[in-house]
Formats: sequence, structure tokens, C-alpha cells
Amino acid sequence: ALTACAWDATSDAVLDWLKHVPSVDTTLLARLERALRKAAMASWGHAAQHDWASVPEVAPAVAQVQTWRDSLRAARTLPEWLQALRALLVDTGQWTVLEEDAAGARVLSALRLQDGQEAELDGWGEGAGRRMTLAEFTRWANEVLEAARYVPMHTGDAPVVVLPMPQLLARPFAALVLPGCDEKRLQAAPEPPGEWTQAQREAWGLPTRASTEMAQRAAWQHALQTPAVDVLWRTGDEGGEPLLASPLVLALQLDGQAPFGVDSRTQRTVDAAPTERPQPQGHRLPVLRLSSTAYSDLRHCPYRFFALRQLGLQESDELAADVDKRDFGNWLHAVLQHFHEALLADPVQSPAERVARMDAASLAVTRQQGLGAGDFLPFAAGWPQVRDGYLRWLAQHEQTGAHFRQAELRTTQPLGSLELIGTLDRVDVVDAVNAVAAQGDASTLVIDYKTENDTVTRKRIQSGAEDTQLAFYAALLSHDTLRAAYVNVGERGETQMHEQEEVVHLRDLLVEGIQHDFERIAAGDPLPALGEGMVCEYCAARGLCRKDFWNE
Repeated sequence: ALTACAWDATSDAVLDWLKHVPSVDTTLLARLERALRKAAMASWGHAAQHDWASVPEVAPAVAQVQTWRDSLRAARTLPEWLQALRALLVDTGQWTVLEEDAAGARVLSALRLQDGQEAELDGWGEGAGRRMTLAEFTRWANEVLEAARYVPMHTGDAPVVVLPMPQLLARPFAALVLPGCDEKRLQAAPEPPGEWTQAQREAWGLPTRASTEMAQRAAWQHALQTPAVDVLWRTGDEGGEPLLASPLVLALQLDGQAPFGVDSRTQRTVDAAPTERPQPQGHRLPVLRLSSTAYSDLRHCPYRFFALRQLGLQESDELAADVDKRDFGNWLHAVLQHFHEALLADPVQSPAERVARMDAASLAVTRQQGLGAGDFLPFAAGWPQVRDGYLRWLAQHEQTGAHFRQAELRTTQPLGSLELIGTLDRVDVVDAVNAVAAQGDASTLVIDYKTENDTVTRKRIQSGAEDTQLAFYAALLSHDTLRAAYVNVGERGETQMHEQEEVVHLRDLLVEGIQHDFERIAAGDPLPALGEGMVCEYCAARGLCRKDFWNE
């Protein structure tokens, strides 16, 4: 609770605390965690300031957590801190849980939170009256708990007792198992702890090498007095290096007092059962809505489509603390949408004015997404180059007769029993007079932004029908005069547009392929795991298909 109430608490720390709070509804907590992971909010401070209008049921939970956190915000004296912590534990329902648990009750007692323990602070002098911040109180609580000990009640009738060898003294057992009796873990003359010299140890009464050897041999001899003793040791360490038995064990063998035991295990033959390549059928799990990403999964690996799209298995998003390139791409998409929608409502041609509007859009999106200045610093440093390069490309693009019309356009298109769905980054209209590819009426240009290496974007265009993204987006629109292109927004100030010249033909091939593929799925054709190379490198279904264990 104290860690979760810190001003710089991470979302992981707060979620970890809430999962131990009985008063929090588990279903609501699961929704909150999904929302935080989807928004990639590593800092709880950003989550508290975020507008949760898109997930309204989460907003009251966030507000309640903030109320709890605010109750431990101000500095106060130690007695006041203990009262505030107790009030928080009672309010969240954790107090009862801790009291009913033996270890939890020991925690409450160690922290002087139980009734009547306030009087113990009276003899602490002026230190107890000093005002402490939450960080200082948290550090105090950690040190108190580290110094405290909890020993579970021992009834004495346990069938198996695990304890260090020196603690065998005065504890009679009917049988004893001594594992780890190798040369590393059971030395005849253990090295005494610390870096003191022999003279210093003798002067200060510290354990010496001779005294530790005597204690080790005494414990060993006492252990061997047990009626039945099994001595075990490893013949090799974690790195594969061979290990000898302990010198104490070797001495027993030389004296003839340690006969080798008989291994009671029996060998058995197990038939090999290698994992076969999975080939499930998906005809009983019909897909009604198909996105570009989902169809790409089907093309790359049918089994991945079956697992992630038909079964609906999805890995949880990471609450990453660092802003990565994916975050930059999402941020840039939002900035360009904000900029172009404002430019459409109030057009300006001045380069300086456009630069100012781009900067204003970047600041607005940064605030909206709750990105701190420190988190976004690596990308903010290169933003002027990205901005200027994009504006130069935009000026050239507009000279061809292109005009922005919509951004982040969510659209659907029926296709037999399927419904194609998708979100188009940007849709432009290109005047026929200036357009090279259009004849007659104005043409529609579908644009998809990319922040990857420009070489990767070029390969997408060169792959033709292998790249389904632009063709799929084209299938979402019913325009007869249609163009599609990737716009690669480079981090070094180079923005390039790569148009797919045969997008209408590729769209027709794609539609035909979608219909054919889903007819085969409906007929019960298997969906084997066919992915190779980079398709499998970061696949969320790899552990499910068990590719690394196939018998091939």
C-alpha cells in the first residue's frame, strides 16, 4: 500500500496493491488493468489524469484509488503516519485479512498498528515527533519489517522437518536425509564469514577457521548418530563441471562406514511421443468481421489466425515504462490527424504558420496521451526534423492536386457472409486536372503512414500481392478511381510516398482470395501452422503451436 501511494508509483505497483484489496471488485479491476495495458500507461500519475470517457466504468475506480492515495500524501509525525496507515487498511478491507492471518498479525504488531501499541512510541524521544514524508515512512516501515522475525507455530507432529544441519542438536529423528554433501556445499573447514585476519578474529572473539571446522565436524558427527541416514551429493554443478563428494563423506568411505545405497528406482522404456504439427479445423468458429491484420495472420500462418482470431486468444499488452517506436508511431498518427483536421477547417499556406500548427498539434496530443517530457525526450529531440520533412513533402503533394479529406476513417464493407472492417489513416482527393493516374473525375487516394525504415516500405510495394494492407484498405472503399500509397515519415527529415500503381487489380485479387480462403475454412479444411522466419519470431501463438518441439 505504501509503495502504491508514492507520488511516482507505477501502474504495476498500484495494480499489485489493488489485487490484495478485498473491497475492490475483481471484475472492475480486470477492466481497469486491460484499459491501462491498452493505453500503455506505465505511470499511475498519467492514469489518474487521463480522460476515461471511452471506458466510463473505470473512472470511478480510478477516482477511489486516488482518494486512498491522497490520504497518505502529506508529511506527518510517526504516530500520525501509523494512524493514517491503519485507517487506510481498514477502509480498503485489508485490516481484517491481516488480523486473521498469523503472519499478517505479526506485521501489524511489528509496525505498532494494533490497539494499545501507541504507548510504545512514548519512550522514543523527539524522533517520534519529527515530521516524515511518505518516502521516509516507507523506508522506516521496510527497516522495521526487515528487523522483525516471524516463526510459524510448530506443533511437533510434522511428518517432515526441513532445517539446517547445526539445528539437529537436541532434536531426535528416526531418519535423516542429508542432501548437498558435495565438496562445494559441505566443506570440512568452511571459510569463516567476513574479511578479518586470523589475529583480529582471535582478539575480538570472532569465529576462526579452526573453530568453524570443529563446529562443522561436530554437527556432522551428531547427524550420523541418527538411526537411518541417507547422504546425497551431486556429481556435477550447474555449469556441467564434475563435483566430488565432501571430504567428510570421503573420510567415511575410507573408514568403511558408508556403504553405498541401493537406487530403488527402476528403469522403464517410454515410447517417443513427438509433437505433431497442429492442423485444427475452424469451420465451427465462423468469423463475421475481418480486419487487415486478421487476414494478414491467415496469409502468414493459418494456425495463428485460428488461435488469435477464431479462439480469441490474446496476449496482454505490456505496461512498458519506456516509450518505444510503436508509441512514437501512434503519437505521430494522432498529431497528423489533429494537424490536418485543423488545416481543413482553417486553411493556411504560410510555411511558418504550418510549422506553428504542427507544434501546437504535437503539444496537444502529448498532453492528451499523458506523455511526460522525460518519457518522450528521445523522440522530441528529433521532432523538428520529422516535422520539417513532412511539411516539405506535403507542399509537393498538394501541388499534384491532392487535398486532405478525412483522417482515421473507420469504415466497413460487406463481402458475402463477411464484413470487412478497418481504419484508414488518411483519405485524400486528387483533382483529375493535376493527377497523373486519373482520367476524368477526381480520384480517391488512400494513405497509410509508416515510421519504419524506408527500405522496408519499398519492399512492401515491390512484393505486390504478398502485401495485403493497401489492397485490403482499397477493398473497404467502393470508388472506381482509386489510388493507394504508403507515406514513410522518416525520423531524419525525409518523408517519401510509395504508391501501389496496381492497387485496383490487387484489390480484386484480394477479394477473390478472401472468398476462396473462407470457403475452404467453412468446408472444414485444416489450418496448419505454416509460419516461417520472422513470422514466428514474435508470434503470440508460438507457445501454443509448439513449433520448437515438432518431429520434423
